[in-house]
Amino acid sequence: MTSLDIALESARQLSLAEKEMLIEILRKQTIEERRKEIAGQVKEAETLYASGKITSSSSEHILGELHDSLNEPDED
Repeated sequence: MTSLDIALESARQLSLAEKEMLIEILRKQTIEERRKEIAGQVKEAETLYASGKITSSSSEHILGELHDSLNEPDED
């Protein structure tokens, strides 16, 4: 039995109010984890930008590069 199976089995035994509380707690924890993940990505991007490894560009340029890359044949 996996950890998820064990967690689900435990959750099945909760009352409706406890299940709703668990859902709310998990939702808030997930949001907080995502915030931390995004903050880490921002710090990494700031470090890369400060070191000159990436530069700023206009949205038109970025969209043009994306469009061009979508039109390139796959290299499989």
